[in-house]
Amino acid sequence: MAEGPRALRELRANHRVALELEVVEDSDAAEPEDWDLRYLERAVRAGVATPLRTIQGLVIDSENDRISGRLEAVAADLDEQVQLHWLASARPWPEIARTLHRRPSIEALVELERLSAGIRRVACRLSREGL
Repeated sequence: MAEGPRALRELRANHRVALELEVVEDSDAAEPEDWDLRYLERAVRAGVATPLRTIQGLVIDSENDRISGRLEAVAADLDEQVQLHWLASARPWPEIARTLHRRPSIEALVELERLSAGIRRVACRLSREGL
């Protein structure tokens, strides 16, 4: 097992996390969606913003991610949701069924699969175009 600063670098990875914040409204201040990390830290310390929860699911950086990457991420997220619904429909698995209170119809699941495949085709084309 590696030790020291090099080992720490090898274990680090970037993760995207979305937060839901309660923010004291100020018409003269920047919108929370426009805050950078430093501003967010200051707002939390000052009590202007209070983190309420982390949001589970896909986090897209619309300003920095390539459009092909964003579309691929959307397709992967959609595939995951469709797969969960198929599993919940196929067998009476209580754990899955409890998390999916309302389920789409079989026809809708098939259409969602087609949509995901279409999104992936467009993402692939855009990727080849460098986008």
